[in-house]
Amino acid sequence: MPAVQLEPAYVLHRRRYRDTSLLVDVWSRSAGRLVMVAKGAFRGKRAIAPLLQPFRPLLLGWTGRGEVQTLTAAEGAAAPHALQGRQLYCGFYLNELMVYLTGRQDPHPALYDHYAAALTELATLDEVEPVLRRFELQLLQQCGYGLDLTREADGTTAVMADGHYRVDPEHGVSACKLAGELASEQTLAGHVLLALAQGTPLHGPERRAARQLMRRVIDFHLNGRVLKSRELFLNR
Repeated sequence: MPAVQLEPAYVLHRRRYRDTSLLVDVWSRSAGRLVMVAKGAFRGKRAIAPLLQPFRPLLLGWTGRGEVQTLTAAEGAAAPHALQGRQLYCGFYLNELMVYLTGRQDPHPALYDHYAAALTELATLDEVEPVLRRFELQLLQQCGYGLDLTREADGTTAVMADGHYRVDPEHGVSACKLAGELASEQTLAGHVLLALAQGTPLHGPERRAARQLMRRVIDFHLNGRVLKSRELFLNR
Protein backbone atom coordinates (compact mmCIF):
# COMPACT_ATOMS: atom_id res chain seq x y z
CA MET A 1 0.00 0.00 0.00
CA PRO A 2 1.48 3.40 -0.94
CA ALA A 3 2.13 5.90 1.83
CA VAL A 4 -1.02 7.67 3.05
CA GLN A 5 -0.93 11.13 4.60
CA LEU A 6 -3.40 12.24 7.29
CA GLU A 7 -6.53 10.32 6.44
CA PRO A 8 -9.66 10.50 8.69
CA ALA A 9 -9.71 7.46 10.98
CA TYR A 10 -10.79 6.04 14.34
CA VAL A 11 -9.04 3.62 16.67
CA LEU A 12 -11.19 0.52 17.24
CA HIS A 13 -8.83 -1.39 19.54
CA ARG A 14 -5.26 -1.09 20.82
CA ARG A 15 -2.81 -3.32 22.67
CA ARG A 16 0.77 -3.04 23.87
CA TYR A 17 3.46 -4.23 21.49
CA ARG A 18 6.89 -4.82 22.95
CA ASP A 19 8.08 -2.17 25.42
CA THR A 20 7.23 1.18 23.86
CA SER A 21 4.90 0.47 20.93
CA LEU A 22 1.24 -0.25 20.18
CA LEU A 23 -0.64 -2.49 17.78
CA VAL A 24 -3.75 -0.60 16.74
CA ASP A 25 -6.89 -1.70 14.89
CA VAL A 26 -7.96 1.35 12.87
CA TRP A 27 -11.06 2.15 10.84
CA SER A 28 -10.09 4.60 8.08
CA ARG A 29 -12.35 6.30 5.60
CA SER A 30 -10.22 5.55 2.53
CA ALA A 31 -8.85 2.06 3.28
CA GLY A 32 -11.29 0.44 5.70
CA ARG A 33 -9.96 -1.58 8.62
CA LEU A 34 -6.20 -1.68 9.08
CA VAL A 35 -3.82 -3.02 11.68
CA MET A 36 -0.96 -0.64 12.40
CA VAL A 37 2.10 -0.66 14.57
CA ALA A 38 2.71 2.65 16.33
CA LYS A 39 6.42 2.47 17.03
CA GLY A 40 7.62 4.27 20.13
CA ALA A 41 4.07 5.28 21.08
CA PHE A 42 5.03 5.50 24.76
CA ARG A 43 8.46 7.01 24.26
CA GLY A 44 9.53 10.55 25.17
CA LYS A 45 7.70 13.83 25.62
CA ARG A 46 5.94 13.49 22.25
CA ALA A 47 4.50 10.05 22.97
CA ILE A 48 1.34 9.56 20.89
CA ALA A 49 -0.19 6.76 22.97
CA PRO A 50 -2.59 9.19 24.76
CA LEU A 51 -3.83 10.36 21.37
CA LEU A 52 -4.51 6.88 19.97
CA GLN A 53 -7.70 6.25 21.93
CA PRO A 54 -11.06 4.88 20.77
CA PHE A 55 -13.91 7.29 20.01
CA ARG A 56 -11.66 10.18 19.00
CA PRO A 57 -11.71 11.51 15.42
CA LEU A 58 -8.13 11.33 14.14
CA LEU A 59 -6.03 12.10 11.12
CA LEU A 60 -3.56 9.29 10.55
CA GLY A 61 -0.72 8.66 8.10
CA TRP A 62 0.77 5.25 7.42
CA THR A 63 2.87 3.18 5.08
CA GLY A 64 3.45 -0.51 4.41
CA ARG A 65 2.94 -3.36 1.98
CA GLY A 66 1.84 -6.25 4.17
CA GLU A 67 -1.12 -6.84 6.48
CA VAL A 68 0.40 -4.68 9.24
CA GLN A 69 1.00 -1.04 8.34
CA THR A 70 3.39 1.35 10.06
CA LEU A 71 1.88 4.49 11.56
CA THR A 72 3.82 7.53 10.38
CA ALA A 73 1.72 10.47 11.62
CA ALA A 74 -1.18 11.13 14.00
CA GLU A 75 -3.19 14.23 14.82
CA GLY A 76 -6.44 14.83 16.63
CA ALA A 77 -9.16 15.94 14.21
CA ALA A 78 -11.69 16.87 16.90
CA ALA A 79 -12.40 16.37 20.59
CA PRO A 80 -13.13 12.79 21.68
CA HIS A 81 -16.77 11.71 21.82
CA ALA A 82 -17.72 11.92 25.50
CA LEU A 83 -19.11 8.43 26.13
CA GLN A 84 -19.86 7.45 29.70
CA GLY A 85 -21.68 4.63 31.45
CA ARG A 86 -24.02 2.71 29.18
CA GLN A 87 -23.08 4.82 26.18
CA LEU A 88 -19.43 3.86 26.67
CA TYR A 89 -20.28 0.16 26.66
CA CYS A 90 -22.30 0.72 23.50
CA GLY A 91 -19.26 2.33 21.91
CA PHE A 92 -17.16 -0.73 22.77
CA TYR A 93 -19.91 -2.87 21.25
CA LEU A 94 -19.77 -0.95 17.97
CA ASN A 95 -15.99 -1.28 17.88
CA GLU A 96 -16.11 -5.03 18.43
CA LEU A 97 -18.64 -5.43 15.64
CA MET A 98 -16.38 -3.45 13.32
CA VAL A 99 -13.33 -5.57 14.18
CA TYR A 100 -15.13 -8.89 13.79
CA LEU A 101 -17.42 -8.24 10.82
CA THR A 102 -15.33 -6.09 8.47
CA GLY A 103 -12.46 -7.36 6.34
CA ARG A 104 -9.01 -5.83 6.37
CA GLN A 105 -8.23 -3.21 3.77
CA ASP A 106 -11.81 -3.27 2.45
CA PRO A 107 -12.90 0.38 2.19
CA HIS A 108 -16.47 1.43 2.95
CA PRO A 109 -16.63 5.25 3.12
CA ALA A 110 -20.38 5.14 3.80
CA LEU A 111 -19.83 2.83 6.78
CA TYR A 112 -17.20 5.24 8.10
CA ASP A 113 -19.83 7.98 8.03
CA HIS A 114 -22.44 5.71 9.68
CA TYR A 115 -19.97 4.84 12.44
CA ALA A 116 -19.06 8.49 13.08
CA ALA A 117 -22.76 9.42 13.20
CA ALA A 118 -23.49 6.60 15.65
CA LEU A 119 -20.75 7.81 18.02
CA THR A 120 -22.12 11.34 17.87
CA GLU A 121 -25.63 10.08 18.67
CA LEU A 122 -24.40 7.92 21.55
CA ALA A 123 -22.67 10.96 23.04
CA THR A 124 -25.71 13.23 22.73
CA LEU A 125 -28.83 11.05 23.04
CA ASP A 126 -30.25 9.29 26.08
CA GLU A 127 -31.89 6.50 24.07
CA VAL A 128 -29.21 4.11 22.81
CA GLU A 129 -31.36 1.28 21.40
CA PRO A 130 -32.42 3.05 18.18
CA VAL A 131 -28.78 4.02 17.56
CA LEU A 132 -27.58 0.44 17.99
CA ARG A 133 -30.32 -1.12 15.85
CA ARG A 134 -29.77 1.36 13.05
CA PHE A 135 -26.00 0.85 13.04
CA GLU A 136 -26.30 -2.94 13.17
CA LEU A 137 -28.44 -2.90 10.03
CA GLN A 138 -26.12 -0.43 8.29
CA LEU A 139 -23.07 -2.52 9.15
CA LEU A 140 -24.65 -5.75 7.91
CA GLN A 141 -25.70 -4.05 4.69
CA GLN A 142 -22.23 -2.65 4.01
CA CYS A 143 -20.58 -6.00 4.75
CA GLY A 144 -22.82 -7.88 2.33
CA TYR A 145 -25.05 -9.47 5.00
CA GLY A 146 -27.96 -7.07 4.59
CA LEU A 147 -31.51 -8.08 5.50
CA ASP A 148 -34.54 -6.63 3.72
CA LEU A 149 -37.08 -6.48 6.54
CA THR A 150 -39.72 -4.89 4.31
CA ARG A 151 -40.14 -7.86 1.94
CA GLU A 152 -40.29 -11.61 2.21
CA ALA A 153 -37.40 -13.71 0.93
CA ASP A 154 -38.98 -14.02 -2.53
CA GLY A 155 -38.17 -10.32 -3.01
CA THR A 156 -41.64 -9.33 -4.14
CA THR A 157 -44.09 -9.98 -1.30
CA ALA A 158 -44.29 -7.00 1.04
CA VAL A 159 -44.18 -7.47 4.81
CA MET A 160 -47.57 -6.52 6.24
CA ALA A 161 -47.84 -4.63 9.51
CA ASP A 162 -50.52 -7.03 10.83
CA GLY A 163 -48.66 -10.17 9.74
CA HIS A 164 -46.35 -12.45 11.69
CA TYR A 165 -42.94 -13.50 10.41
CA ARG A 166 -39.79 -15.47 11.02
CA VAL A 167 -36.39 -14.08 10.06
CA ASP A 168 -33.61 -16.37 8.93
CA PRO A 169 -30.22 -14.57 9.13
CA GLU A 170 -29.14 -16.16 5.87
CA HIS A 171 -32.32 -16.38 3.81
CA GLY A 172 -34.47 -13.51 5.02
CA VAL A 173 -38.11 -13.05 6.03
CA SER A 174 -40.89 -15.62 5.72
CA ALA A 175 -44.52 -15.42 6.78
CA CYS A 176 -45.81 -17.61 9.60
CA LYS A 177 -48.95 -19.53 8.64
CA LEU A 178 -49.24 -22.33 11.21
CA ALA A 179 -50.44 -21.94 14.79
CA GLY A 180 -47.22 -23.48 16.10
CA GLU A 181 -45.15 -20.91 14.25
CA LEU A 182 -47.22 -18.03 15.62
CA ALA A 183 -46.49 -19.19 19.16
CA SER A 184 -42.72 -19.29 18.62
CA GLU A 185 -40.50 -16.89 20.54
CA GLN A 186 -38.68 -16.14 17.27
CA THR A 187 -41.84 -14.89 15.58
CA LEU A 188 -42.06 -11.13 15.07
CA ALA A 189 -45.00 -8.93 14.21
CA GLY A 190 -44.76 -7.26 10.82
CA HIS A 191 -45.02 -3.77 12.29
CA VAL A 192 -41.90 -4.47 14.40
CA LEU A 193 -39.90 -5.45 11.30
CA LEU A 194 -41.11 -2.38 9.43
CA ALA A 195 -40.31 -0.06 12.34
CA LEU A 196 -36.84 -1.60 12.63
CA ALA A 197 -36.21 -1.14 8.91
CA GLN A 198 -37.37 2.47 9.03
CA GLY A 199 -35.50 3.38 12.21
CA THR A 200 -38.72 4.12 14.09
CA PRO A 201 -38.32 3.92 17.90
CA LEU A 202 -39.82 0.87 19.58
CA HIS A 203 -40.84 0.43 23.19
CA GLY A 204 -41.43 -2.31 25.72
CA PRO A 205 -41.81 -5.87 24.39
CA GLU A 206 -41.42 -4.68 20.79
CA ARG A 207 -38.04 -3.11 21.57
CA ARG A 208 -36.98 -6.33 23.29
CA ALA A 209 -38.11 -8.41 20.29
CA ALA A 210 -36.08 -6.21 17.91
CA ARG A 211 -33.02 -6.48 20.16
CA GLN A 212 -33.31 -10.28 20.31
CA LEU A 213 -33.69 -10.51 16.55
CA MET A 214 -30.60 -8.42 15.86
CA ARG A 215 -28.60 -10.34 18.45
CA ARG A 216 -29.52 -13.60 16.73
CA VAL A 217 -28.56 -12.22 13.31
CA ILE A 218 -25.29 -10.75 14.59
CA ASP A 219 -24.41 -13.99 16.39
CA PHE A 220 -24.95 -15.95 13.18
CA HIS A 221 -22.35 -13.83 11.40
CA LEU A 222 -19.93 -13.85 14.35
CA ASN A 223 -19.51 -17.62 13.90
CA GLY A 224 -19.12 -18.35 17.60
CA ARG A 225 -16.95 -15.38 18.53
CA VAL A 226 -17.89 -13.80 21.86
CA LEU A 227 -18.36 -10.05 22.32
CA LYS A 228 -16.73 -8.84 25.53
CA SER A 229 -18.87 -5.70 25.49
CA ARG A 230 -21.96 -7.83 26.14
CA GLU A 231 -20.30 -9.15 29.29
CA LEU A 232 -19.80 -5.56 30.45
CA PHE A 233 -23.56 -5.01 30.20
CA LEU A 234 -24.30 -8.22 32.10
CA ASN A 235 -21.86 -7.36 34.91
CA ARG A 236 -23.04 -3.82 35.49
